[in-house]
Amino acid sequence: MDSFIDHDARDAVSQARGPDAPLTDRVNVEPPILRGMTESEATTIGLAAVVAWLIVGVVVAVVVGLWQVILACVVVGPMITLWKASAVLARLKRNRPDGYYWQALLLWLAKHGLAPQRFIRHDGYWSLGRALPFSLQPPAAPARPGRLARPNRHAEGRA
Repeated sequence: MDSFIDHDARDAVSQARGPDAPLTDRVNVEPPILRGMTESEATTIGLAAVVAWLIVGVVVAVVVGLWQVILACVVVGPMITLWKASAVLARLKRNRPDGYYWQALLLWLAKHGLAPQRFIRHDGYWSLGRALPFSLQPPAAPARPGRLARPNRHAEGRA
């Protein structure tokens, strides 16, 4: 069985990574469980889908007259929703840092007054609340236009 293993490829990977190099980029990241969707994302979407499909199932059961429709909607609906939502999340997460879309969602909710503001969102200048010991203005222009300012004779210790 050992003859099927490509030893050269395995050695190249171990040399590139180093003998004891940890995979530090994966330490603080929640692992994906369903098509790139993490457990917390799947739980949130799954619970919302169960509630939504329960409401749909009750409405359809009242119209049709069969209570079994509720069970079918609550079981099949969230599975389809999770599968489709994982594709949407994969597209949203592509080439983004971890947690980017979640922060974007929280910012959108805060902007529309649906959630408390948890981020510093300031567009403008920050104030220190006190004066600076130096000026931020550009140096003054020469005294007469067209002439250079006289050099300071007392600069650099010359009298």
